[in-house]
Amino acid sequence: MRSLRRATFAAALLASTLVMPIAGQTAKTTSTAERGTAAWTNTEMLPWTPTISAAVEQEAEAVFCCDERKLGMTLIEIGTVMVVPWFFNRHVSDDSTAVLSLESWGRNIREGFEWDHDNFKTNMFAHPYHGGLYFNAGRSNGYSFWESAAWAWGGSFLWEMFGENNRGAINDWIATAVGGIAIGESLNRASRTIWDNEATGTERAFREIGGFLVNPMGGASRLFRGEMAKTGANPEDRFPAVVRTYLNAGVRHVGEGGTGASSTGGTVQFELGYGDPLVDLERPFDSFNFFVQINGRNEEEGIGMFRIRGGLWGKELSESSKVRHTFRLEQLFQYINNQTIETGGSALAASFNSRWNFSDTWNLGTRVAPAALLIWGTESEYADFTKRDYDFGTGGGLLLGAGLHKRDRPIIRVDWASIHQRNLNGAAGTHWSHFLLTRLNVPMVGRLGIGGEYWLFIRDSNYRDFPDVYRRHPEFYAFLSWDTSSASFR
Repeated sequence: MRSLRRATFAAALLASTLVMPIAGQTAKTTSTAERGTAAWTNTEMLPWTPTISAAVEQEAEAVFCCDERKLGMTLIEIGTVMVVPWFFNRHVSDDSTAVLSLESWGRNIREGFEWDHDNFKTNMFAHPYHGGLYFNAGRSNGYSFWESAAWAWGGSFLWEMFGENNRGAINDWIATAVGGIAIGESLNRASRTIWDNEATGTERAFREIGGFLVNPMGGASRLFRGEMAKTGANPEDRFPAVVRTYLNAGVRHVGEGGTGASSTGGTVQFELGYGDPLVDLERPFDSFNFFVQINGRNEEEGIGMFRIRGGLWGKELSESSKVRHTFRLEQLFQYINNQTIETGGSALAASFNSRWNFSDTWNLGTRVAPAALLIWGTESEYADFTKRDYDFGTGGGLLLGAGLHKRDRPIIRVDWASIHQRNLNGAAGTHWSHFLLTRLNVPMVGRLGIGGEYWLFIRDSNYRDFPDVYRRHPEFYAFLSWDTSSASFR
């Protein structure tokens, strides 16, 4: 099963990397400094943008979703997302929790929520991903971001109350809904850049498959509406101002101090930067950052890290030819599950972002972001009585970051995060978690580069009833990189 999950997820990443038209061959590429103030407002069409006739535009309006909300299809898709896992649990896995009755439903409603004891991967990754399916059932059928968020909350609640015969889990409801919003919208936006309603033939087939792997609910909606085989105009907002992708592959060494001895193995990282966080501030997730790390055989878990940072609302604070300052309310989703550390959850951050242009070639970006943890989990040595190896809690933190860029290509990056979690369920106490990331990426030939990364995690756990724990875990990563950071669609 683990190999199947790895292969499926890798296929989705590969599809999004290969078929998304952001390699720069057709896009006009300019640096941030060269674009200047005009680039922040320029909506000029590119020379290669195809002209669509009025007849085709009318046909597209009649074919492609959605000028109106499609309630029936949304309910069918959400119902399918619920019935399929229930059927598997009941008739394939023979899971006793899937034996449902009116009595079990009534008991769940009367007794309300509890905290469950599922493993970290299930609670903090699988459930949020499932929430993304609920979200995109609405998003792909004409509902707005905030309306689709309601579908994520509602779908998660229905499953907790009626999908199993044990009491609903409050941590599952929150993690599934909130994490599902971040995962759902980022995959929805990414899939829209892959699908091309004007493409035909083999290219169209690969784009439809790639988009389906990235956004299964959106792909299913296109299939049910017959849009996969029809041509027409693409949405005007199909692309953001800028799309950046980074693909790193190399060797990662985990130092001593983790859950096992030090080890070395291959690692692949993929990062998508959608939009400009200092420019695209109007709508939720007009800009976001999506990062995933695939571990090698030296790790038990294939997906070692999964992180999303998306803007919900923003405002320009000041602007000149040399510097631009903005404020952005952000939604954060983080999942880290490897030999070094097990932590993650959902949070909101008030992010103050700046960009200083030193010349036409070099610029520096900075970020200061106090954060509030909505639901968070951190590994614990004393959580056995909950049948979990981690504690649930809420809290706050501070995120700091700086990056030096040459022609919009990241050269040096430094990030620091300090997170304080007060446990709500698990061993009574608190966790202080500190993260340090330093990365150097040197361009070589074309978009190919070589780089190195040092990652340090420190956890200082203070318990009421048990001895305190202090752990320090370093990692080193040497890699080759493929970078399309200068691809611009304005």
